[in-house]
Amino acid sequence: MQQRASIRFRVVFFVLTAAMLAFAFIHSAMPAQVSAEESGGVLDFLYSLLPRLGISMELTDHIVRKLAHFTEFTVIGMLATTCAYSFDRLQPYRYSVCVLFTGLAAAVTDETIQLFSEGRSGQITDVLLDFSGVVTGMLFLLLCFMLYIQIRKRKGKE
Repeated sequence: MQQRASIRFRVVFFVLTAAMLAFAFIHSAMPAQVSAEESGGVLDFLYSLLPRLGISMELTDHIVRKLAHFTEFTVIGMLATTCAYSFDRLQPYRYSVCVLFTGLAAAVTDETIQLFSEGRSGQITDVLLDFSGVVTGMLFLLLCFMLYIQIRKRKGKE
């Protein structure tokens, strides 16, 4: 018997997934100058924060941009996996192909948007980076969901 999440749960996570995709696509549509200013602000923030945490690290604008892409798409992978989980809570991996396809389509779309943004370019390597973020987010949440299912089964047997 499948256990499905409530409609409210599904709607919330579909909306969050769509919002995160919109966030990524809006940032990809920014002209290069605006994007560089934003990345520079994040870089300045990290340089002020890291020493306070006792971390000494050499960061560049390029590294910050790549980390941002990977992080955005890791979150997208986690949200899409949660959407899939809402359809079958006993076998959360059942919809993994859909999550992967959606993540790949989002990564390709994101880089395609950059082809039409002033001063930006779409990169195949960024598609791979974005997709690896989706895979990372999906695998992390699948592991969490499977552990949760195992814990619930054990508690039910006690």
